[in-house]
Amino acid sequence: MNTKEFGSGLGFADLHNHLYGSLRPELLWKIGYENPSPRWDIFTKPFQELYGKKINTESFFEDYRSKEDFEKLYLFNHQGPFPEFQAKFNLIIALSKFNPEEIRFVSKRVTKDQFEEGVSFGEYRIMYAPNDTYEGIYSKTLASCEGFAEVESELSGKASSRLVISLHRDGNVFKEYDMVKEMMEKDPIIRKYVVGLDFCYIEEGFPPKDKKEFLSQVQKDNRAETSTALTVLYHVGESFQDKTILSAARWVLESAEWGAHRLGHAIALGMDPNAYAGKTISETSSERKDTLTYLLDHWEEVSKYGEISSKERLSAELDSIRHKEKTEISITETQVSETKAYQEYCMDRIRNTSAIIESCPSSNEYIGMVRDKSHHPLIRFAKHGLKFTISTDDPGIFGTDIREEYRKAESLGLSQDQLEKVRKDSFLYTSEILSGRLPVKDGVYSE
Repeated sequence: MNTKEFGSGLGFADLHNHLYGSLRPELLWKIGYENPSPRWDIFTKPFQELYGKKINTESFFEDYRSKEDFEKLYLFNHQGPFPEFQAKFNLIIALSKFNPEEIRFVSKRVTKDQFEEGVSFGEYRIMYAPNDTYEGIYSKTLASCEGFAEVESELSGKASSRLVISLHRDGNVFKEYDMVKEMMEKDPIIRKYVVGLDFCYIEEGFPPKDKKEFLSQVQKDNRAETSTALTVLYHVGESFQDKTILSAARWVLESAEWGAHRLGHAIALGMDPNAYAGKTISETSSERKDTLTYLLDHWEEVSKYGEISSKERLSAELDSIRHKEKTEISITETQVSETKAYQEYCMDRIRNTSAIIESCPSSNEYIGMVRDKSHHPLIRFAKHGLKFTISTDDPGIFGTDIREEYRKAESLGLSQDQLEKVRKDSFLYTSEILSGRLPVKDGVYSE
């Protein structure tokens, strides 16, 4: 596929995108250069610990004046664990002021830049510091929304952007949610442009079961008042260093069935478990108990998808770990086969929900768990008829754009017809449509 021609004049919807992660290297350098007080401590220590390089903050902008040198420092385009990615993302946090004036500018600039790259509709996620005040969060949210409104007018409606607010997995999510709703009631521009809530950052240690009540409350509120309905976008099955791929797949299924509207990455759901064959995975006993209990409770249904351990064997393992904190699981051929069967079961269940998967090929390749593109889940998603979109995640730091992500999806095995269907369908998977705020006929649909 010629990516310069594909989608030309048609437009793409980029639904999984982090606002500040969209900053191109040259723009981030300029923002930092004009910032009189960069927060260097956020960046320098973690970067030195993970990359072994000490940064001289006094001569930083001279040392990295050339575009090539700054790109080497900033871009994350190698395979590595999430902490290595975060160490580079910290450069964005360090160099930016993150005040209302800058946020308004960034919201406009990112929309314009991505419109030039083919994006006609984008949803951008923003996360505030856990100790930020209501007044601070309100002013920043309003600034971003105003930036989106201004650029939409400047582009004569050819491109539209919406804001998604990322909540803290370890925070008081009901309090944060109430604050978002209060801002929406207070200001009509916030009510228009804020369309969803997101859970991102570190996934390990924060099981979906902890958010089950919250997901239920959001659904209830959406039904009660559609004009302020919000989606819940849930990063899940992206990073699972602390568990087996089988347990991670269960997290994806639970998130979908409990009401998450879109699932960020969901790699564990369709990734080939042969990638872990021969390895030993350490998992908390509580996590393993949840997985074994699920398999026992749904044994008849899961076993239709392939051979899995007998009920007697599952029960025996459950008894053996009741008083342990950790358990070691060897990924044998039997485990691989069992995981594949469970994934097939999960994909069929998720297909019967309204959940949409957000697939981000570059992100999956670099910070996800995919080390071999033949193991990437996208093809299995397509074969099982799952609803999914293709997005950029953090295009600035990954050095990618929406057409490049579609090109990578094609290299994984999707046909041009499949890609065109994904492109069109993505306009029907916007937060405003999924939450019930807009009927499909009023949704943005680009031909």
